[in-house]
Order: sequence, then C-alpha cells, then structure tokens
Amino acid sequence: MNDFGRRQFIRVLGRSLLASVGMSMFPCVGFGEDALDYALKGQAFIEQKKYLEAIQALKKAVEINPGSDWAYGLLGRACHHSGKMAEAVAAFREAARLNPEDTYSRMMVDIITQKPLPVIRREKPRELTPLEKEALKEESEMLSQFGSDKGLSYRVRRIVIDPGHGGFDSGAVGKSGLMEKDVTLDIALKLYDRFKKEGTMIPFLTRTDDYFVPLAERAVSANQFQADLFLSLHINANEKSAPQGSETYFCSEKASSREAMKVAEFENSVLKYDDMIRNEKNFLDFEGILRGIEQKIYWRESERFANQFQGKIRESLPFTSRGINSANFYVLRKANMPAILLELGFISNENDEAKLKKPSFRDQIAESISRGIL
Repeated sequence: MNDFGRRQFIRVLGRSLLASVGMSMFPCVGFGEDALDYALKGQAFIEQKKYLEAIQALKKAVEINPGSDWAYGLLGRACHHSGKMAEAVAAFREAARLNPEDTYSRMMVDIITQKPLPVIRREKPRELTPLEKEALKEESEMLSQFGSDKGLSYRVRRIVIDPGHGGFDSGAVGKSGLMEKDVTLDIALKLYDRFKKEGTMIPFLTRTDDYFVPLAERAVSANQFQADLFLSLHINANEKSAPQGSETYFCSEKASSREAMKVAEFENSVLKYDDMIRNEKNFLDFEGILRGIEQKIYWRESERFANQFQGKIRESLPFTSRGINSANFYVLRKANMPAILLELGFISNENDEAKLKKPSFRDQIAESISRGIL
C-alpha cells in the first residue's frame, strides 16, 4: 500500500471508530474536509496537470493548517507550473521556514529568483550596418590577441559564486565559535552586490541564505546558468594554529602536495550528505554524464586562470599568499567551465579568525577578489 492509500485507510478507520463509539454521544457531529483532504486533492490535481484547481485546494489546506510544510511545498509546485512565480516563491519560502531541512523548496526559490533572462532569437537576422561590421572586426582582432598563452581565450561574462557549506554543515569552526558557512556567505553576498553594481558581469549564487546545498548541485547549478567561471569560497583550517594566509586551488586528479590533499579531503567530507540524496528515487548521476576529456580541458583552463588570478590579487588581498595548489575537489570536478576554489585565511589561526570576524575586513576580501576577476 502506498502512502496515499495508507493515509486514506487510517482516516476511514479512525472515522469509523469515532462514528461507532461517539455518534450516540454527539449526534450533531459531522465530518467535513480537513487540511489533509485538501492537500491530497491538490496533489492529485498536480498529477493531472490541473494546476489552478490544485492552487484552490492547497490554499484551503494551508488556511486550515498553516503549519503544514508539505502543503506549502505542493502549493509552490502548483503556482510554479501555472506561471504564478511570486506566489510560488512565497509558498516555497514558507515551506522551507517550517521545515529547514526542505532543500528542494530552498533550491526552487533560488532557481525561480535567479532564472537567467531568456535569449531573444530572431527568425531572420537583419543586415548589419557598416558601423556594426567594423565593431565586429575590432572584436575579432581583440579576441585573437587573447588566444595566446598570455591571456584567456574567452571573456568572463557570467560568474557563479559558491559560498561553501551551509545549514547543518557549518564547515570549519574557530575557537571563538566563528563558522566557515557564515563567513563564506557574507563574502559571497558582498561579491554578488559588487558585480551587480559594476554591470560588466552577470553573477549568480549557489545559495543565498543559511541552508545546505549538496556538492553535486553546486556545480550543476553553474552548468545550468552557463557560467564562464565557477568561484567556490571557503575558509581553511588546520590541526595546528600556526598556518595562516590564503590559497587558490584548481582541480586535478592528483594533489600538488600532502597538505592540498588534506584540504580536499575536508571539503569533500560533506559528500556523505550527498549520498543521502543520491539514493533517492529518480536521482540522475551527473558525474557519469560528464565526459572525462572535457573535464581535463576545463582543468587546464582553471590552472591558467588560477595563475593569472593569484598574480593579480597577491598584493591587494589582505592575507599572506600561500600560492596556488591543486587537488581533486568534488565541487570543482563537476563544473563545465574553468573553476577555482579560494581558501580565504585559516579559521584555526587566532589572527586570521579575528580578522574574518570584522565586516570591514570581509569588504576588503570582496573588493580584492572582484578586482582580480574584473
């Protein structure tokens, strides 16, 4: 018996017992539809693609029981399918508020609110003006200059910023209680605002608040946004308190050092939570789809970008530079574009931790990173 049949059976059984025992005491008691009835109706309407009917039923369900995250999640789905995006976002947010472990609703809020603008396609291309032709010629000459080993052969236009960890995954924690997930989110939001204000790039975020996003979904989001660069932000930690400073990483099969391998192992440790999701029904193994040869091309581009980026921020980033390293980071391995991971200081170092606590210091970090990319 499925969940629907089980719920219906329990309901009928309960009502039969109440009817046989209590109706003689309460002859005027009747049975109207409750929140679960309306929620089940709404779910059935969604399966039948009758989204407007589903919305009506689900609104009654949440009106009767405003504490049902399941009903709010269904309402979000119905509104999303019917094109009512504002109502969908509101419903998904309420579902996530009622149930902080509801990663699907949080993900849907991000997808709806950060959906890229559609590309407008013309059936017949118009004839270019002489001025436009000249501009295209100049652009072609400029791009050919960037095709050398001294510069990238592409322009970073769309960037996905990934604040490491989140939700129940706090990341590294300092002696004072400062958590990696909070620092990376704050810096990511500051970077996002800077790129938006600058206007030369279109930024996206893998998470916009304190909630968990599986490693597999982070790079997949970057692929869906068709990003030119994936930037994952983290704070380092060490068993010893002496290490400090920042590092830039790119993905490779073998780690560049034993320490780099340990950093990758720590960042990859959250994969145990991905396994919980991977075992769900209808899970798609994106890693099996991505071709190995493409990955290695992106890794080479990532190494080249990491070298240029590190050279630009070495002087401006308010940390001691620990250089460039490589390791097999799961979150970078799945990206279909150049991808780098920044370890911005050591939360295990009292000096670095004290700096990272200050909002003004995080502003400096965001400013330095944005300059290095722009």
